[in-house]
This record gives sequence, C-alpha cells and structure tokens, in this order.
Amino acid sequence: MTAGLFRHRLVVEADAHPNLMLRLLEPFAVNDVQPTRIRLDGPADGRADILNPGDMRAEIAFLATHELAERLWARIDVMVPVRTSHLVSSALTEEAAA
Repeated sequence: MTAGLFRHRLVVEADAHPNLMLRLLEPFAVNDVQPTRIRLDGPADGRADILNPGDMRAEIAFLATHELAERLWARIDVMVPVRTSHLVSSALTEEAAA
C-alpha cells in the first residue's frame, strides 16, 4: 500500500497568523494526504496579534510521492504569512533507497 511513497517533513517558519494552521493543512486535505505528525510552536505568550504576529514554526510529516510532496511544498511556500519553508525527504524503507 505504501509502494512509491516516501517520508517527507515540511518545515515552515511563518508569521503567527490566527488561521495559519488551517491554511497549512488545506493543501493536504485537497490532495487526500493524511499527515502522520504535526508539531506547531507558536508565540510564547500564546496570543495571536494581527499587527504584531510574532513567530510560528510548523513541522508536518507525511507520506507521499516525490511529485506530490513537491507540489504541496510549492503551494505552501507562496502563502503570504510564510517566511521560509523547506522539504526534507527520505526513503520509506531500506528497499526503496536501493
């Protein structure tokens, strides 16, 4: 069932916009990709201020083909609150890496 799939981790540094998490996950839902792990580090005070948003870091782990992972990354990278993003990919099993 996982043939042709690889592990990916998308790391996003962004402004702590109130609906950022929704915006980050929407491309995954549209492409029927279920994240396997999500970590979100927001502002230390936990408040979202539109005028002074602060920093937010999101890490989203998922399984997908390389093409789909690149497409998801490209869509997220151009979002307005996103400052930087990068995609880290690895083989799902040792057999896939061979």
